Amino acid sequence: MRAKSFLAGLFLAMVFALRASAASPAPDFTVVQALFKKHCVECHSATDAENNLILETHAATLKGGDAGPAVVPGNSTASLLMKSLEGRDKVKIMPPGKKKKLEASELGVIRAWIDGGAKPPAIAIGPVRELVTPVIAPRVTPRKSIQAVAFAPKANVIAVARYREVELRDADTGTVRHTLTGIRGNVNSVAFSTDGQWIAAAGGEPGLQGEARLWRVTDGTLVKKFDGHLDALYAIALSPDSKLLATGSYDQKIKFWDTTSGAEVRTLNGHNGAVYGLAFRPDGKVLASASGDRTIKLWEVATGLRLDTFSQPTKEQYTVAFSPDGKRLVAGGVDNRIRLYSVSAGAAEGTNPLLESKFAHEGAVLRIAYASDGTTLLSSAEDRTVKWWDATQLIERGHLPLQPDLAPGVAFTAGNQRFVVGRLDGSLQFFDAKTGK
Repeated sequence: MRAKSFLAGLFLAMVFALRASAASPAPDFTVVQALFKKHCVECHSATDAENNLILETHAATLKGGDAGPAVVPGNSTASLLMKSLEGRDKVKIMPPGKKKKLEASELGVIRAWIDGGAKPPAIAIGPVRELVTPVIAPRVTPRKSIQAVAFAPKANVIAVARYREVELRDADTGTVRHTLTGIRGNVNSVAFSTDGQWIAAAGGEPGLQGEARLWRVTDGTLVKKFDGHLDALYAIALSPDSKLLATGSYDQKIKFWDTTSGAEVRTLNGHNGAVYGLAFRPDGKVLASASGDRTIKLWEVATGLRLDTFSQPTKEQYTVAFSPDGKRLVAGGVDNRIRLYSVSAGAAEGTNPLLESKFAHEGAVLRIAYASDGTTLLSSAEDRTVKWWDATQLIERGHLPLQPDLAPGVAFTAGNQRFVVGRLDGSLQFFDAKTGK
């Protein structure tokens, strides 16, 4: 009997051990961070931390805020964070008001993370992760889609952004001077320095890491490489004095970089959607950003503080541009409108009124560019149209015939006498700015 009892006990112990080993391990902060980003970071980011509680990083989450530590590792019941998310023990439920509360499954994940010791991210952010995909030989010559173009008048060069490369073309003849290679993924945005000596490009692998590069225009030499975003870059801008590089990413962040050292200067965390467009004001004191969160924001470059938020757009915003005198700002996006704002010298909140809102295209506005004299705007859209406008009153002056493909790249060239159009089918074409021929 004793032998049978012993064997039965041993069998049960093995069963429980197997069950324990098969149980899912406690999640690390990476999983929890995604939930915070979805529900909480709007009010608890580094730039807008209600009650001084920041939920963007593991260290900040454990530190807590004005009410004390938010997490007691190993004890979700006693953790103030869980009390707040569940609305128990007389703690106000979060997110507040009519905002959507966390699902039971989401609360379970956070609870399991805390009870499992509130582990930090399993994979440290640092080295670039390689995306491994099958090698499939194409049956036809692949089209080299153009994602963006830019013009440098002093160098008389056009930058053409394609997959993993940037072409520097002579603005008169269209011939390629240099091909800049090595950047990861699609090059979604390009920008020249004011003096035309540098060209910056934004790219990266979606979901893996963003990457920006800075080259010398004269010989195509790589000057600096910038890594730090957690997703692909869609926007880039160089400050008028060329000392700062601004990058915008699908990870919802804007970063400032020192172009001399390559070091990150600061991160702006105010957007709740991908950052698709960036523009420095000509005096270099203000940065404008366009985002998938349906807003346009103005930032003080020196401090990184948010100056104003334009919430008139009803859908995602893709593009933004300052007038050459810095007194006007235009923006466009998925609501098919171009909006014109007046921007005050200080750009403080409430001093930058909306002047005009024009239904411009039958599809999302992809890109807007100012002529260097400030009199004309050029716009392209997902309905395959390209138009030019009176920049003061947003009155249409002309349009091209329906394009063979979307044209995310448009820019004025040759003293505003011509403009260039780059399309997703890989084609590049020049047009007369007055006649459209």
